[in-house]
Amino acid sequence: MEQSYPYWLSNQMISGVKGFSLCANLIALEGWRRGLTLRWYYNGSDVTNLKPVGYDPVGKTFSLSSGEKTHFFYRSRGDKVDNTAVDIGASKEETKKYLSEYGVSNPEGFSFTKSDDIESVIDTAKKMGFPLVLKPTFGSLGKGVITNINTEAQLRKNLSHVFSEFDYTNFIIERYIEGDDLRVYVVDDKAIGAIKRITAHVIGNGIHSIEELINFKNEDRKKNPYLAAKLIKMDNQVIEYLSEQNLLLSSVPKKDEVIFLKAKSNITSGGDSIDITDELTNEVKTAAVNAVKAIPGLYHAGVDIIANKNDAVVIEINPTAGIAMHHFPVQGKPRNIPAGVIDYYFPETIGKAAKSTKIYFDYSNILKLLRSRSVNQLEIPNAPIGELYAKRYVISGKVQGVGYRNWVRKQALINHLNGYTRNLKNGKVVVVVAGVNKELVDNFKEICLSGPKKAEVKDVQEYVWDKQIKIGFEIRKDR
Repeated sequence: MEQSYPYWLSNQMISGVKGFSLCANLIALEGWRRGLTLRWYYNGSDVTNLKPVGYDPVGKTFSLSSGEKTHFFYRSRGDKVDNTAVDIGASKEETKKYLSEYGVSNPEGFSFTKSDDIESVIDTAKKMGFPLVLKPTFGSLGKGVITNINTEAQLRKNLSHVFSEFDYTNFIIERYIEGDDLRVYVVDDKAIGAIKRITAHVIGNGIHSIEELINFKNEDRKKNPYLAAKLIKMDNQVIEYLSEQNLLLSSVPKKDEVIFLKAKSNITSGGDSIDITDELTNEVKTAAVNAVKAIPGLYHAGVDIIANKNDAVVIEINPTAGIAMHHFPVQGKPRNIPAGVIDYYFPETIGKAAKSTKIYFDYSNILKLLRSRSVNQLEIPNAPIGELYAKRYVISGKVQGVGYRNWVRKQALINHLNGYTRNLKNGKVVVVVAGVNKELVDNFKEICLSGPKKAEVKDVQEYVWDKQIKIGFEIRKDR
């Protein structure tokens, strides 16, 4: 199954970009296409007090400017979000406190540390009642989270597991809430995207084993830019979960039989993402918006909610949320979260990117330059604003080995056109040029016909070009 891309993106635009770098790229691309000046930074702390989170912050801090106004971003989070809000979001305990004070529904629970008396912890948990959830206070990406704990024996086993396998010292036990696991992205009091997370699973066909079905599914996930690094691992957790169902990796499920592989629905653990933005109830929207309002200095974020017929319960808030899941759902409509973010920071640019969806910059190369310390900051040439008009010209004659490509690159840059040129194996040269001035693009055929002094151009074939265009003009490898 080939991955389909939103109309404003293509594989070439984000090739080689994964993880949280993809989030930064998507926000920056949206702003840059609207005519904002884009700068990337090696060390964001040199230019802004935005608090980085996670590891490898290189290439994730950038700025967008419009006239005298500049905003800095770290991944998907902009500088209107206060660092205090980031700290609150990082602590599940603090988050629960603010949610409760604002009247936002969240699970009953209590905090404890690794050094606390384990029997007292278990006794408090038993009084609260099963089923329960165990999770680290400062964890992320679902690491160390154990859901649907139904007995004291399971609780003891899972406490022992997280104590020995993870470096966390602070934990929370809270009541397990049955329902749909949702991620809702909120910007400026509006829920602009929602994903339903489905626990990692395979669907039987009566022929292949569970292991084979997992491998098939992972091959599909590799085609999804967001899921490519989030494959289903056939680890002890999966084996044990299958064992509880009296299944092995070698078991062959019946046709259309759904086999769940894990207890939690976290996408990083192999879960699926289903877009449900158009199906959100007012109750869920209100819960998500109020959750963001509850945190001082927070104006856009991802909100994790468990929704059922009785309630919408807020589980966590992520001020630096991953947004690529909304662009590349396994099922459903892609949602342009960056458009909502840029609308909020630069409302004067609303609608300006609509005709510039084919232009892009080479973010992979930007990352290479920053990580090599070749530059500490890098300003990207401004995007052409307006509808792009492009042509592909194929030039024949004595056009290789005579400096034709260097010459045509110079002519393109003089005329403020973007595109590329390359030699073809048949002795011809191809030139692709694009710009918002149709006349300049059309007239470039005559420039191709003239050629440099040493060239002998016999013919120029002209074709319409409707594919993506990278900013600038480059000489590509021969083909």
